[in-house]
Amino acid sequence: MYGSTSNYPKEKNYKKFIFKDDTIWSDSQSFVSKEILLSEKELPVLERMKLQLERSGISQTEFTKKPDLMWAIKNINNIVNQNFDGEFILLFPFCSPKLVKKKWPYFNDLLKLLKRHYKSQYNIAIAPGPNEIHQSREFDTNIILNKGLSLNLVELISLIHKAKYIVSNDTGPAHICAHLNKKGLALFGSHTTPEKVSIESSNFRALTVKNLSDLDVDTVMKEVRTKLN
Repeated sequence: MYGSTSNYPKEKNYKKFIFKDDTIWSDSQSFVSKEILLSEKELPVLERMKLQLERSGISQTEFTKKPDLMWAIKNINNIVNQNFDGEFILLFPFCSPKLVKKKWPYFNDLLKLLKRHYKSQYNIAIAPGPNEIHQSREFDTNIILNKGLSLNLVELISLIHKAKYIVSNDTGPAHICAHLNKKGLALFGSHTTPEKVSIESSNFRALTVKNLSDLDVDTVMKEVRTKLN
């Protein structure tokens, strides 16, 4: 049984491309009306996932709203130590090219402030995706790659787990941070809310403004300093 909580047309496309037979398929419209889905659309995404699983006949959903990624952690010192030794702050300054409104434009300024304030106490690194490696060279900091390539998912999860603190746009790595309950900060504009995408935890928090271009670097730096000594 497969499925997702994305919008219905995409779910039908996934089924068409993945399966050629009558495999049982669960999507957000399999078991309820459009009216019910509409009434639930503002629920947090993990709550909607839990409801979908239960409607699909899966009763053990107690971990749905608190995913555990510890199974994916492995020793990646051989990758990290090519760049530095010691504790580090991890930045995720990128986002999908189609979703530029999610991108906070002042990561380079934040990088300079972090270096000035923490000096040699913490290293600072970024871990670009496959299409972000060229952009990452715009930042005067450590670029974490494995043999010149972007980290795979397990390596990325392990790198995030190893980081002392993370600052990220609203991207996939930010959700990994939340599910690992890492100390860090996700930066949100008006594209959605942290509550709706289930991105906050006791340690990983969100800073929300109407327009990300209006979020100044001093505000972000102040938030970092309250959590990172």
